[in-house]
Amino acid sequence: MLILLLLSCRPVSSIGLNTDDTEDTGDSGAPVDDSSEELPGDADTDTDSDTDTDTAADVDNAALYEAFFDPAVIQTVDLTLSDRAISSLNRNGDEYVEGDVVVNGTQLLGVGVRLKGSSTYMDLDCSDGYCKAAFKIKTDEFDPEQKYATLQRITLNNMGTDYIQSREVIVYSLLHDQSQLASRSSFARVTLNGESMGLYANVEAMDDEWIEKRFADSTGNLWATASGGAEFSETGMYFWEINNGTGEKDQLRAVMAVLDSWGGDFFGELGAVINVEQFLDYWAWCAAVGNYDGYPFHSNDVILYEDPSDARRLVFMPWGEDETFNEYESTGETWNTAYLRLGYKCLEDAACVAELKLRIEIAVDAFDEADMLTRAQAAWDLTEADVQTDPKRPFTPDYVWYYRDYYAGVIDGYDDYVRAKVGI
Repeated sequence: MLILLLLSCRPVSSIGLNTDDTEDTGDSGAPVDDSSEELPGDADTDTDSDTDTDTAADVDNAALYEAFFDPAVIQTVDLTLSDRAISSLNRNGDEYVEGDVVVNGTQLLGVGVRLKGSSTYMDLDCSDGYCKAAFKIKTDEFDPEQKYATLQRITLNNMGTDYIQSREVIVYSLLHDQSQLASRSSFARVTLNGESMGLYANVEAMDDEWIEKRFADSTGNLWATASGGAEFSETGMYFWEINNGTGEKDQLRAVMAVLDSWGGDFFGELGAVINVEQFLDYWAWCAAVGNYDGYPFHSNDVILYEDPSDARRLVFMPWGEDETFNEYESTGETWNTAYLRLGYKCLEDAACVAELKLRIEIAVDAFDEADMLTRAQAAWDLTEADVQTDPKRPFTPDYVWYYRDYYAGVIDGYDDYVRAKVGI
């Protein structure tokens, strides 16, 4: 069994992917982390697929979409909200209000705007000195036909917990280049009623459009968790929230049933209900970039998709890369501190551990070849002036410079650091 698994070791994020798209994309009682970022998209039960043939407009929109998530370019997003809309958001930021937006010079009238975040949540009331709100923009909230390129949602994160003001852009860019199932990200300068709100991370929303770009069949359920508590257990079922699809939890319960009747064979027992190879690949990349904020380490910050083209087996995607380059010495978390049920079961199975280690080695080698320090330095050079002048900045420029210098050393040697921790 192990020999076969080793021979089959390869990047597996292409399994079930839509290869015809123009984009290359490749138990209860468990610890609960409620410091996570908010859900990546709004609930959407639309299961229709786009079967239109490509037109010139489609090609233009695809290019515009690509450009919007170019990590080497700072996007511009200018919001206009009435005093009444701002007051409404300060009372209840989870509800969309109507406003206008100009994205890189393209005006969209009557879009939906709301606030977002969990640990990073801020409103627009500056009386306490903290008002760098994070935003979700829904272009088709009031006009079903209105989009920016093909985008229905724009997610602007305030980087309120990111000391180096760049993690999401750096890491999502890497994952995208490695054909992993993850969002993309770029930087954005945001204004509100002509006033600068500063520098943001513009993160690709995971919604029905995101599914269509990556999977051959986009009619499956897309599940998300951000507030903590989600698990393949009776109690944990409550915390999985539907992001797109019908919301029936049959497949999640099928995973729970396998775990409840566990016999010790990770690949043989779980292979029918989750894409085991892809799950380990996902886990390996969590280790390679030091992101231990999501499943199977904590019960938050993960996206699941039931792939109809693969017998609805679950695949796993990260959400929230703002706590990467984790160091065990300061956090006590590393590649095998996986406290949740799937993590436990793998670590109890020698074949699973061997396969996981091999996949981590492959991911770490790719991390090394990607020259992450050069990527990080490019992002820091690009945003240096914006960090300096950001009127709503969560950290002083000197604080950011200090940690960028510190993390330059961490990133430069992070591949060897991970190898030493894993023993590879």
